Amino acid sequence: MTILERLTKIMEDNALLGDIDVSTINDDTTFDDLDLDSLDQVDMAMSCEEEFGISIDLENPPKTVGELVSIIKEQTGLEE
Repeated sequence: MTILERLTKIMEDNALLGDIDVSTINDDTTFDDLDLDSLDQVDMAMSCEEEFGISIDLENPPKTVGELVSIIKEQTGLEE
């Protein structure tokens, strides 16, 4: 399972996507595109920290899915 697939699974499991089709999510997708408010973004960050064992700077959070994937790659050494 790729990092992106794991992220979309986290979003699905936390009911953050509403009626958004996960197949449309890519690196350029912003969290605004996904209609995630600031609380949803904090929930997402906390879930990612737990899932991947990383730390996300919530004062300067990622704006796109691709930025979050990059953070995960940098901190874990995982590849797509």
